[in-house]
Amino acid sequence: MADTKSIIRVAPITSTSKGVWTPVQGVAFTDILNANATLSDEEKERLVEETTSILSECVDPSQANEVNTGLVIGYVQSGKTLSFTSLAALARDNQYRLVILLAGTTNNLVVQSHSRLKDDLDIEGARKWKLFSTQEKGFQQSELDRVNMELARWRRGNPRARTILIVSMKQHQHLDNLATLLSDSDLSDVPTLIIDDEGDQAGINTRAKQDEESTTYSRILELRRLFPHHSYLLYTATPQAPLLISRIDTLSPDFGRVLTPGNKYVGGQEFFVEGARRYIEPIPLGDVPDKNDPPQDPPKSLLSALRDYFVGVAIGLFEEDCQQGRNRSMMIHPAVPKDQHLMFARWVKQTKENWSVILQDVDHEDYGDLIAAFEASTQEIFKTYETSLTFDDVLSVLFDAIEETAVVELNTREKNRIPSVDWKGEYSWILVGGIGLDRGVTVEGLTVSYMPRSTGVGNADNIQQRARFFGYKKGYLGLCRIYLTTRNIDAFTDYVKHEESIRGSIRHHLQDGRTLKEWRRTYFLDQSLKPTRNSVILLKMYQSKGRGGWITPDHPFDDSEIVSDNRKVVDEIMADFDFSCYSEEGWNEKQIVPAFSDDIRLADVLEKIGQLRYKWPDDNLQHSALMLGLEQLATEEPDMRCSFYALSGPWSGVSAVRTLSDKAPPKIKNLFQGKNAKTNYPGPRALISDETITFQLHRYDIQTSDKKRTIRDVPTLAVYVPDHLMERVWVER
Repeated sequence: MADTKSIIRVAPITSTSKGVWTPVQGVAFTDILNANATLSDEEKERLVEETTSILSECVDPSQANEVNTGLVIGYVQSGKTLSFTSLAALARDNQYRLVILLAGTTNNLVVQSHSRLKDDLDIEGARKWKLFSTQEKGFQQSELDRVNMELARWRRGNPRARTILIVSMKQHQHLDNLATLLSDSDLSDVPTLIIDDEGDQAGINTRAKQDEESTTYSRILELRRLFPHHSYLLYTATPQAPLLISRIDTLSPDFGRVLTPGNKYVGGQEFFVEGARRYIEPIPLGDVPDKNDPPQDPPKSLLSALRDYFVGVAIGLFEEDCQQGRNRSMMIHPAVPKDQHLMFARWVKQTKENWSVILQDVDHEDYGDLIAAFEASTQEIFKTYETSLTFDDVLSVLFDAIEETAVVELNTREKNRIPSVDWKGEYSWILVGGIGLDRGVTVEGLTVSYMPRSTGVGNADNIQQRARFFGYKKGYLGLCRIYLTTRNIDAFTDYVKHEESIRGSIRHHLQDGRTLKEWRRTYFLDQSLKPTRNSVILLKMYQSKGRGGWITPDHPFDDSEIVSDNRKVVDEIMADFDFSCYSEEGWNEKQIVPAFSDDIRLADVLEKIGQLRYKWPDDNLQHSALMLGLEQLATEEPDMRCSFYALSGPWSGVSAVRTLSDKAPPKIKNLFQGKNAKTNYPGPRALISDETITFQLHRYDIQTSDKKRTIRDVPTLAVYVPDHLMERVWVER
């Protein structure tokens, strides 16, 4: 059933939280810390600090009738589940009586979350929780009776009262059933925590632009309306959608937190920036199957990826990694259609069978070639994975590595349900799928990813959610290989910069004690990408042009006070840096640049240029976008120099005048002086650097078109950015 029709409309939910309070750490949260042996002491301290900080901004359970919404931003596969599981434990310690987890839109995500909660919270051991699920037979009257019994225990002050934990699929029928049954309970005095895992997906209103409500969004509002005293927390690695909806939307966050991944986490920086793509392998365009003319044989890049994977499995077997309860896995993520999944799964199974036969027969005609290919793959793996093993060691267990690998399709081909993976049943898995391998799915021990799919419509959040190859894998990073098309490599590389920009901006904003409602949305995003689906974006965003060239303000003369302040800024620039005259052969005295330098650090001059102000909103937006881009450049290359030309002004001895255009709103005519063929003077527009940023400072007396009024000494900064240094920037209007 399509999730687009407006069925039920309810009044908006307004934040009523009165501020932070101080949670206390009790038995439930302490148990979760003590049970987690994989975390270092430093990581446990960070988990305590972050979990306590998040809960302190949720509604105070000792108060009444408070409601708010929060956003918790993690990285893909970085421990968001541990964060909200820990949050649930701390909520119990602080007298929250009910926790509801909206655990994704597919059954395998719900099963995965349900299993994690059972393990992490020791549901079956310590009787601190009553766990229910809307899966299988659904949430029924018998479950509701048990919920009401537990709430009665709380009201009597029974020390054995358990916290109710309900796991629901984020799907309108499940939510409707849950809300309908819970509506018969008295929830007026029940402090409640609602956790929306993958909070940017499904629940966001996709009909907001039509002034309607999408079905799942309406169901979430219904559910929230039942709880007069609750916090709603959106957990996601891709926060674009919740941040770009209307600020008055009930799902627009009031507060937020950016989670810090653990020390062993490997993400976009390591794969696409710092590692110089040493773990990335390109998939040639010719290896991407044509859906209209599918090939019969597997592409060579797939065979290469399989060899890389089986070498890693063999190393794991030889090093007895398989005896430690760990896994090795490979992910094959072609296009969404299931026929492609079937084709790739068939190729993998056939290749497994063929290689197994060949490896058992040294006299096989293909034995020598196969061994040579595996040895070449092994030597490449050895370049990134530190080990004392030899190829002979790998070869000794290679047959077992291939033969004992399970191959499974993760899609809804059977019973309309995406199957779950029995990770404990086998050491090595090859998973083939589309949506089944998309957002939220944890792929244990993933080493090799093969993704011959397109970037789709270019939504940045969707692209990032496919990055199942991120995760806690520092210990075996050298075994990892990611096979991507060139376009996907570029998309992920661009996304990493966008991701760090948006997280850094939010983190600094929140550290200054401000709220997410106050955060002005600003970030980098390549022109080939969009932040999220258009249907949910309600905030108006300014987009810089994303290509190089001259950038100039249109109305630097408007507002005498701002003009005066800008004069002081440029006077400080001229006083703080060393300049000299610049000219070329043939130029006359009027064409000599009176003040020039190509040895000013970009970072230094930006401290001044950032102080320039403009009255007109478009000029301010353009300036903000420009500064964001230039500051990023200065961060990436701290010693980058720029070229600075001061062409007119008090220091030049020449009084320069410009007029305004007749059209409304008026703009400066002919900001750049023309070239002069007689003296070989190219004109200011041509005085640029092709390698770095060029600044030109013009100070003109500006006359109105009728020449009845003159605005004296108007500083106008023109900036030239070469194409290769230009980034597209989004800034909230």
